[in-house]
Amino acid sequence: MTRWPIVVITYGGKPSLRELADHLHEVESRVLFRRQPFLQIVDQTRGEIPDALKRALIADHQSKMEHLYKRFCVGEAYVCSPQMHSAMIAVFWQAKPLYPYIFVDTLAEAMTWARAHWAERNKA
Repeated sequence: MTRWPIVVITYGGKPSLRELADHLHEVESRVLFRRQPFLQIVDQTRGEIPDALKRALIADHQSKMEHLYKRFCVGEAYVCSPQMHSAMIAVFWQAKPLYPYIFVDTLAEAMTWARAHWAERNKA
């Protein structure tokens, strides 16, 4: 999951609401509650499009954790299909990220963006 400060999260298959809630709780406990700056990559290439209930759960998580994301998340890259991109835009209508984000086609592109974004942020 983590190559701190770059955190790679994989969303795969078709998780149940409970599995998705557990995943979001893991993000809270292993990433957000560290209270250290990080950059997140979400690999959604093997995940099915979340339905409206799952999108609402993700948006609720984003809203509840907004203060921690705002303070510690310095950027996020989503690796996904155009269809998943559209689903995430629907989530962002409910809970827009307060940090820079990008949608890319490959994990390699996401890592390149993440490293460059981290380096730019940390220039003195």
